[in-house]
Amino acid sequence: MGGEAYIHVRLVALAAAAGCVDAATYLGLDGVFVANQTGNTVLMGIAVSQGDWHQVVRTAGAVAAFCAGVLVAARALRAAASGWPARVSAVVALQAVGLGVLAVAWGPLPTLAGIALGGLVLGAQSAATMHIGIGWPTTFVTGTLTRIFTEMGRHTRTFGPRWAVATWAAYLCGAAAGGLLERAVDARLAVAVAAAATAAVALSAWLRAGR
Repeated sequence: MGGEAYIHVRLVALAAAAGCVDAATYLGLDGVFVANQTGNTVLMGIAVSQGDWHQVVRTAGAVAAFCAGVLVAARALRAAASGWPARVSAVVALQAVGLGVLAVAWGPLPTLAGIALGGLVLGAQSAATMHIGIGWPTTFVTGTLTRIFTEMGRHTRTFGPRWAVATWAAYLCGAAAGGLLERAVDARLAVAVAAAATAAVALSAWLRAGR
């Protein structure tokens, strides 16, 4: 498997983890996403229109935390080499730690704090995957779907859109898995599974870099 293929596989795994966390937080943290900020923006607008100020605070907190995570990770990666350097692996590893903390502290952690931690972590993932420069977004899929069907409309045949479809499907399957785990056991298990998957991505990157 070539170097870019390994990166695509990691991104697909991260998309599945993001979908899993998004489903868990939406179901377990009062109807708020931590990765899907388009959804949060719509939810915030609806909450404003209905005078639900508690939901406004929750969704606004998720958006703000996500933006903060992007900003911090982008600053940490601005001098890093292109592709998947060690700093990207470090950001992904820290993301796994953050998700692990969220899973462990889910019960006693206040809802707004849990939303903020999840948003911070997924924002960092978004910045890290953008730094890589290849592949597809792992925390939002509107752009991915647009690219898939744009390529289909142009009747082009490239390898890239196959990975785009895989990324979208992984996000969908991750969300389904998160919903099932939340329903069958607990939302914290879904977050723990996502944390383990994220840690595996970071570990695989470090092992491959050390070969």
